[in-house]
Amino acid sequence: MGGRRGGRLREGGTMVGAAVLGLTLCYAAIACCYAVTRLCHTRVRASGPLRPPVGPSELSPFELGMLAGGAQRLGEVALAELYLTGRAVAHGHGAVARPRHAENGPAPRPLSPAPFTRLLDARLPGDRTVPADQLVGAAAKGDPAVALLWRLRRLGLLFPPDRGRRTRALRRTAWLLQALIGAAGVVVGGCALVSAVLPPGGWSGLRPVLFGLLLLAYPFLLHLTDRCVGGMPGAVLAATAATAAAAPASATRTELLCALGLFGGWFALFGCYRLTGGGLGPRTLAGDAVLAEARTGSPGSDPVDAALRATALIGFRSLRRRPRGPRPSPDGGPREVRLVRSFAAACGRSVGGPGSGRGGAQP
Repeated sequence: MGGRRGGRLREGGTMVGAAVLGLTLCYAAIACCYAVTRLCHTRVRASGPLRPPVGPSELSPFELGMLAGGAQRLGEVALAELYLTGRAVAHGHGAVARPRHAENGPAPRPLSPAPFTRLLDARLPGDRTVPADQLVGAAAKGDPAVALLWRLRRLGLLFPPDRGRRTRALRRTAWLLQALIGAAGVVVGGCALVSAVLPPGGWSGLRPVLFGLLLLAYPFLLHLTDRCVGGMPGAVLAATAATAAAAPASATRTELLCALGLFGGWFALFGCYRLTGGGLGPRTLAGDAVLAEARTGSPGSDPVDAALRATALIGFRSLRRRPRGPRPSPDGGPREVRLVRSFAAACGRSVGGPGSGRGGAQP
C-alpha cells in the first residue's frame, strides 16, 4: 500500500515538473518572439518617414486623437466635445444623457465641422441614457473614421496597413498564447480554493468554511481586479492571490507553490511585452515627432479646442488620474480641461481602454 502511494507521489511530482518545464520553455519562446518582433518593428519604423510634413496646429483634435490612441481615442474626443458644447452630461456611472431642461437653458455652443460629434449628437436621445462606451464606439466606426485614418497615412504619420503586418500578427499570436496561459491560471486559482475547502483529513474547524467563503467570493475578486487593474493582468492577479491564500491549507501545497512561481513568470513576461512596445502600433517616426511637438506646444487661444487636444493626447484614462504639479489656474483653458477630467471620471473605466487597433493604438 505504501509502495503504491509512493509511486503515485513520484508520478505526480514528475507531471508537475514536466508542466513547469514546458511552461518555462513556452515563456522563453514568447519572450524571444516579443524581442524579435520589436527589432523588426524598429527596422520598419526606421525605413519610414522621419520628419512630418505638417505641424500639430494643422491637425484637428480628432486627427491627433487617431494618431495618439487610435479609433478609441477619436471617439473620446468626440464625446468630450459633446459634453463641452452643452449637449451631454454624465448620468450615473458610465452613462451619458441629455442635460435636464436643455430646451429652457442657453443654446449649446456650435460644433466643429467634423462629423464625429454630430454623429454622437444624432445618436443620443433626449429621453434616456446611453452607455458612454457605446457612444465612443459609434464615433470610432464608419466611413469618416476610415477617411481620417487614410489622410494620416497619406501624410506619412501612419504606415499603410500592409507594412509590418506579419510582424504585428506574430506578436498578436504570442500575446494570445500568453493570454490563454493566463486564462488557465484563473482556473487554477479556483481549483486551489477548492483544494483548500476539501482538506484530506476531512472537515475540521473553521478553516474549510473560511476558504469556502473565499471560493464564493472568487468571482467578485476577479471583478474587483478587473476594475482596478483591468484585462488579463487583473484576472491573473486575482488567481495569484487566491492560490497564495490556499497554498498553506491545501494538500497540494507543492503544486500550488509551483503555480505561484509560474504566475510570477507570467507577470515578468507581461513586463517584457510592455517594455518592448505593447501592441506595436503603426505610427511612424514622423507621427511621433508631431505628437511630441503637440505635447510641448502652447495650448492655443480657444479653451474648448485646447481641452479637446489634451483629450486627444492623453485620453480619458489619464484624465481620470489626479493631476500632478501645481494646481491649474481657474481661468482660460485649464478650466475646460478640469471639466473634461471630471466628465471622464464620471464616465467610468469603460471609456479609456486600449484602442481598437487602427491608427496609433498601442494596447
